[in-house]
Amino acid sequence: MGSVKQLPDDVASRIAAGEVVERPASILKELIENALDAGAARILVESEGAGRRLLRVADDGCGLGPEDCRAAFGRHATSKIRSLEDLDTLASFGFRGEALFAIAAVSKTTLTSAPRGAKAGHRVAVEGGRVVKEAAAPAPGGTVVEVRELFYNTPARLKFLKSDASEKGALARVVEEAALANPGTRFVLRSEGKEALRFEPAEGPDALRRRAEDVLGADKAAGLLWAEAKNPTLSVRALVSPPDALVGSRALQFVLVNRRPVSNRQVQQALYRAYEPFRHGTRHPAAVVLLETPPELLDVNVHPTKREVRFREESVVFDTVARAVSKALLAAKGIPTLTFSRAPAPAPVPVYSRPAPTESRTAEPAHSLKPEPKAAPQPQRPWFDEGARYLGQIERAYLLFEVDGGLLVVDQHAAQERILFEKYMAELESGKVAVQSLMLPLAVALPASAVTAALGRKERLADAGFAVEAFGKTTLHVTSVPAVFAKAGQVEEAVHRALDGLTAPSAAAADARYDATATIACKAAVKAHDPLSGQEALALLKELRSCRDATACPHGRPSMVSLDRTELARRFKRPGAPPI
Repeated sequence: MGSVKQLPDDVASRIAAGEVVERPASILKELIENALDAGAARILVESEGAGRRLLRVADDGCGLGPEDCRAAFGRHATSKIRSLEDLDTLASFGFRGEALFAIAAVSKTTLTSAPRGAKAGHRVAVEGGRVVKEAAAPAPGGTVVEVRELFYNTPARLKFLKSDASEKGALARVVEEAALANPGTRFVLRSEGKEALRFEPAEGPDALRRRAEDVLGADKAAGLLWAEAKNPTLSVRALVSPPDALVGSRALQFVLVNRRPVSNRQVQQALYRAYEPFRHGTRHPAAVVLLETPPELLDVNVHPTKREVRFREESVVFDTVARAVSKALLAAKGIPTLTFSRAPAPAPVPVYSRPAPTESRTAEPAHSLKPEPKAAPQPQRPWFDEGARYLGQIERAYLLFEVDGGLLVVDQHAAQERILFEKYMAELESGKVAVQSLMLPLAVALPASAVTAALGRKERLADAGFAVEAFGKTTLHVTSVPAVFAKAGQVEEAVHRALDGLTAPSAAAADARYDATATIACKAAVKAHDPLSGQEALALLKELRSCRDATACPHGRPSMVSLDRTELARRFKRPGAPPI
């Protein structure tokens, strides 16, 4: 007899159920999504024993006929997919039966349903994956699913469930997420016979804010800032904490993609990138982030529970979310752009995007980071040398200038970081990076796989200003670097970051390349506490004024604070100052 055996159906079913049914909350998520796909306007959830003894979901959706009630418990049963290609354009959360088979394999499940307008319904009872009863039933006005005695036939799984309080919290979180994604739907959660949550329908342009107040609490939601951005493939709407009202927990962060609650690292990183100038310690933003994108640009099948999703254009998602939130935060803080009355109004400020990388060198030039959209040439500003008067330096970190009767304070490190970043980006864009040879090769220790990856992209690295050679299996010799490294005191760290970014092959590496370029600029820039002469300070300000985005360093930290004549007069409660 051979050692390879075919598993019995009931054993295979219970193993498969483990991919979808982790805890009562995972069952609730699937049942609510089925109800929403059925067009439900009202969803009632009841639980007993934190969902272990009973989890009941009733909806007023379109309902199912007798044949569909039976078929819904079949393995791989579906009403939405006919071919593999349908997975690329699936706009629903799932379909009746997608999870019912797995749920019924580890519980005692009853489904009662009837199509709208039907005078009678149908009920199917399943225990451990086997149909034990089927009969006509009163029409429930939609669909009711009751899941009892979860894991009764797999008692070892019960030991891995958390405390009642934790499981109840997870159930409430599922309802909160669904409520935020569907403001027009009524949700009620009853726990142990008592009403725990109720979300009444919200309509109109402020529906999301009203639902956010219900979910987060009026005190947390009242001051949330509105952030919005849109491009041909992505729409972003968000409510986020003001910079000075961060909270001590990530629990108030909700990310929803096409109305589906998800976990996505790109979105979370974009959110924290926007808050980087304002966040300190362990404070976190409260946020409700809603993204809409065509289904074909989204992969929801990364994980069986569909909790994790993957975007085809992850760099676009990162850039769009970060821009939208940053714009809202800067506006709330009153951080101005660099504009002066003697200068022409600046052209719209582009922000460097992080385009999705590709393995094809013809499709992706070596300078894979480039400004988008293309900015019009900036006008010359010969007035700048005489239009600003250098006043001095505070703590050898902040430069003070008088400009047009107002006060301009410049963070010297952040300012030069922006200048060098844009200079290097311009060189990458032109394909002519200024290079500096090192007197002695710099040895960079890496895993053998990383050395191989770097050597496989020697041309791309060379076009970006880095010359590398193999030195053993786990070491690279770097023989030249971009000329902006000339003043860098920590070249090796910056080289590590550059190698990480410029050799990573995946779409997620676009952000790493951006970080690497920003790190190069950071390491090369003048540091805080470095003394600068008046001439050097004015030269730095002149270069900053010519930048496409002079308001912040590449990491998002503000490079300047401005108090113009009017603001100074207001602060000192004067009627105004005469022109100088």
